[in-house]
Amino acid sequence: MKTSDKLKVVIIDDSKMITERLKELINGLEGIEYVGCARNVPRAMFLINQENPDAIILDINLDADLPNANGLFLLITLRKKHPNMKILMLTNHSEPQYKTVCLENGADYFLDKSNDLYKIPETLMKIQRERYKVSIAS
Repeated sequence: MKTSDKLKVVIIDDSKMITERLKELINGLEGIEYVGCARNVPRAMFLINQENPDAIILDINLDADLPNANGLFLLITLRKKHPNMKILMLTNHSEPQYKTVCLENGADYFLDKSNDLYKIPETLMKIQRERYKVSIAS
């Protein structure tokens, strides 16, 4: 598989432990390429502009260096700027109101860190299969 055919993924999370675990999960997947991680909004925007990923895994809580600079703000910003990017919210805020807000603002998936981390590889593979089908049909 050519590098250009791979699904490029960025992780945006303030937990080093979570980002390391996600990298381990992603690195073993056929057709998926981990291209970087960020812990705050400015770094995330820089990385996304530089790498142009196909999908991001995004937490609600991020290192705050600006007022209201959290994952919800970034979700809204990214959805406007990158309508085709797949956004997977992965958070400890699994309450229904967070899920509703994220999905209403353009998240493609909403996963709970405590219970759904194992679903990340399967979800990314699903996105890659859907993307590959679209590119063959085009």
